[in-house]
Amino acid sequence: MRPTEVHYQIADWAIAGNRLGEVGEALWFFNPYAPDCRPNFPSGVGEFRARIGDHCFYTPTPAYYDT
Repeated sequence: MRPTEVHYQIADWAIAGNRLGEVGEALWFFNPYAPDCRPNFPSGVGEFRARIGDHCFYTPTPAYYDT
């Protein structure tokens, strides 16, 4: 799929520092292709924060800062 104008607008919005409240300071996201999100991001460096659509968002845990 090629990005459309709206995708560029969303990217510009995020790069400008805007955030969605549900995802807080999430650093990672992925599509689990499953009905539920895992409680921790793979390797334990992230903790589940929110699901938006098909994507699960994760915020850093103390283990992340030890890497």
